[in-house]
Order: sequence, then C-alpha cells, then structure tokens
Amino acid sequence: MNKMVDSECLLLVALDAKDFLRRHGNSLTELLDLVAGARGVDAYCTADRLLDGINPDTLGGGKALREMRDLLAEADALNSQFAASLRWHGARLSDLAARLPG
Repeated sequence: MNKMVDSECLLLVALDAKDFLRRHGNSLTELLDLVAGARGVDAYCTADRLLDGINPDTLGGGKALREMRDLLAEADALNSQFAASLRWHGARLSDLAARLPG
C-alpha cells in the first residue's frame, strides 16, 4: 500500500475546502456579510483565491478559513433565525481549518 506524503494530503484537504466554498459560497457569503460586513466577504474571497489552482496556498487558505469561522463564532445569534446556519457553516469551517496549517 502506498503512503501519501503530507503535501498530497494537504492538496486533498485544499480541494475539499475549495469544493465546500464553491458549493456553499452563496449562503456562506450572505451569512458573512450579515454578521461581519465587508470583512467577512473579504475573508471568503481570500480563501477562495488562495485555495484555487493547481498549487493552492494551504497556509493562507487555512488562516482565511479560521478567520471566517471566528467571525461566525463571534456573531450573537442564539435567538436569531440564522442560528442554525451559523452553527452549520461554523462547524464545517472548523473541520476544514483543523486539517490545514496555519
């Protein structure tokens, strides 16, 4: 059995993160805009740019994912109609960010 090197694993994680951003980008950017304004949308755009291409920047992408996760975590939405969305997006960003350096 072949053992994948760390760079191959990181590439797979980056591709997984990029896929998440593409599939859920509309709802995620709307949520980030709602809770953090331009700062949140900028973090999304940064992550999207850094994780794109054949040589994604996994360090920068991981930092951008953590920034988005932190912005969602700071939102006070316990009694909000967006609480479930905040939890779901935040959990997924946490999972992805934990697998990337930074």
